[in-house]
Amino acid sequence: MIATIAAIRSLSPRVKEFVLQLPETVRFAAGQFVVMTMEVDGEPIQRSYSIANESAGETNLLVLWIALNEAGRVTPRLFQLCEGMQLEVSEPFGGFVLRDASLQEDVVFVCTGTGVAPFRSMIDQCLQQANPTNVVLVMGNRHREDVLGHAEWLQLAADEPRFRYFPVLSRPKEADDDMLTGYVHAHYSDWVTKNPQIHVYVCGWDAMCKEARQRLKDIGLTRRQYFFEQYDG
Repeated sequence: MIATIAAIRSLSPRVKEFVLQLPETVRFAAGQFVVMTMEVDGEPIQRSYSIANESAGETNLLVLWIALNEAGRVTPRLFQLCEGMQLEVSEPFGGFVLRDASLQEDVVFVCTGTGVAPFRSMIDQCLQQANPTNVVLVMGNRHREDVLGHAEWLQLAADEPRFRYFPVLSRPKEADDDMLTGYVHAHYSDWVTKNPQIHVYVCGWDAMCKEARQRLKDIGLTRRQYFFEQYDG
């Protein structure tokens, strides 16, 4: 379907938010994605982008958080587009969605970069449940300016006692003492170790996902407790 770019907003030096007006209402499950098709040098190129809407369900507006890859074929052209221009996108689909069993347990969301995008609606869905379960977001980035939605997550943590937010920087500066340092693995392991029934959703760079998978196996979680969506960093 052909969508119109309703708004473009810079979220960080490398990431822009694209709000797409759809020609019809679609329904998506928290965590799903769309496939965008762009013609590059006469060749149709497809790229998948997670839906970053705050809540899942029916909508005629899709929010995408897209990182610039200077060496890529699509995002340099995408970042040159303006509001009012059109893009071809698919219907929402994908299996990286919240399992029903996860809504009965504490859940940890682990991400790097734009891997946080599908977690916006997934976290909202968890917090809509009446069960008194905890929801934890551990988000890794290199620098402070790369952290997406920082003010939003801080506000949610202040408003919702069931939600915990841990931003982690691998290349912190002296002024970043309000954030954790290192890599995400050290900061979700305690939650998982102390709660053997916990569910873990991981989205981000390939290398991070690979290490997370091994760590969760070593801790003793089963394949029914952890779920992955990964992309090239």
